[in-house]
Amino acid sequence: MKNFTPLFSLLSLLLLGGCTPRVEVVYDPYAEVDWSTTLQLRSALHVHTANSTIEHGPEEGTTVTPAEQIDRYEELGYDVVALTDHDYVSYPWDDYGRGASRLVAIEANELSKNDNLCSYFCDWLDLPGTGPATTVGFEECIRQVGEDGGIIYLAHPMRSGDICRAEFSAEVFRNYENVYGMEVLNVGQFKRNNSIKLWDELLTMLMPERRVWGTSSDDAHSTGMAGKGWTTMVATERTPEAVRRCMTEGAMLFSTPLLVEGAEGEVPAVRAISHDPKAATITIDAAHADRVEWISCGRVVATGESINYAECEGVAKYLRAVLYGPGGATFTQPYAIR
Repeated sequence: MKNFTPLFSLLSLLLLGGCTPRVEVVYDPYAEVDWSTTLQLRSALHVHTANSTIEHGPEEGTTVTPAEQIDRYEELGYDVVALTDHDYVSYPWDDYGRGASRLVAIEANELSKNDNLCSYFCDWLDLPGTGPATTVGFEECIRQVGEDGGIIYLAHPMRSGDICRAEFSAEVFRNYENVYGMEVLNVGQFKRNNSIKLWDELLTMLMPERRVWGTSSDDAHSTGMAGKGWTTMVATERTPEAVRRCMTEGAMLFSTPLLVEGAEGEVPAVRAISHDPKAATITIDAAHADRVEWISCGRVVATGESINYAECEGVAKYLRAVLYGPGGATFTQPYAIR
C-alpha cells in the first residue's frame, strides 16, 4: 500500500495555515543599516592606469598615470577607488605620491589572462612577468585569490568568454564562496557590457540560497571616462574593512545616468529603505526618482515606492528595485525570497 502521509501533511498545513504558502525575506542586504547615521560612499571599483600595459603591452591603450587617475576621482567627489590594472597591483598609493589622498584606497587588480575577474583586497597575481598568454587557469586564479584572503567580482561578464553563459557563471558562484558578485553595469563600453539580463538569470537560478551582488563601474582607461557609473557603499566608516563588509554582505547601491536617454540632473538617490517582515512590505524613500520598478525572476512585478511582496503576484526567489529619474537610474541589491 502506498504511503500518502507527506501529501496529507502538506494539505493539512495548507488548510490550517491558509491557502497561500508563506512568502518571506530570508536575507535583507540592508538589515543592519541605520539610514539616519550611515555613510554613503561613492565608489569606483574598476579603474585602469598605464600600469595595465606592464603585463599586457601597449594594446591596452592607456597612458594615464595612477596619480592622475586618483586625482580625477578625488575631483569628482568620490570616496573609494580601486585601481584594477590588468594583472598588475597599483598599490600602495604611496608609490605614486598619493598616500595622503582622502580617498579610501582598495588593493585590487583585474585578472585578465582568462575570462576577466576583478580581484580585491589582495595582491595575488597570475604568473606576473610571463606575458598575457601564460596563466595558471581561470579556476586556479579564483582559488589562489581566495587563499590569499581576497574576494572576486566577475568583470563585464557579457563581453566575451564562458562567463557570458548563465549556466557557466552559476557554477562559478556555486563552487567558489569568494566570488561575491558581478559587474552588472560596465559603462566604459555600455552597449557591449550591459549585463542586467545575465544578472537576473543568475539570480533566478541561484537565489535564495546563493546571493549574487551587483555593481556599476566606469572601467575607465582615461580620466575622461571617469564618473559615468558608480557603486555606493552603505557603510559605517571610511575604511577598506567597511568597504569589504559592504561588498560581501550586499549593503550597496549602484547607479549610472546612461540608462536614461538624454539624462539631465541628479541621479536617483536612496535616503532610506525600510523592511517590515510582519507586514511583508519594503519601502524606499528616495530623492530625484519619478518611478520605482520592482523586479523578480527577470520581470517587473510592481511599481511604486512600496511593495507588499506576500501579496504581489510573481515574486519568487529574489526581489530587487530600480529607481528611475531624469538624471539616470539607481539599483538596489536583491532581497532573498522564500
